[in-house]
Amino acid sequence: MFTPDPDEDVFTTRGIDRAAGCLVLVRPDQYVAHVLPLDGADELGAFLAGVLRPVADLDPA
Repeated sequence: MFTPDPDEDVFTTRGIDRAAGCLVLVRPDQYVAHVLPLDGADELGAFLAGVLRPVADLDPA
């Protein structure tokens, strides 16, 4: 995992369990938007619900 400060333990800073791993949601501008456990699919869905529309809402035209 990359960190701009080589003296910083990014796992400790972000609260990531080294053994369990994590899912990191990174925006296109490289901003870390969210850090979730690997089994956090429901949390990820809830987080993205605020910015994404369901497929059924899309205009087919």
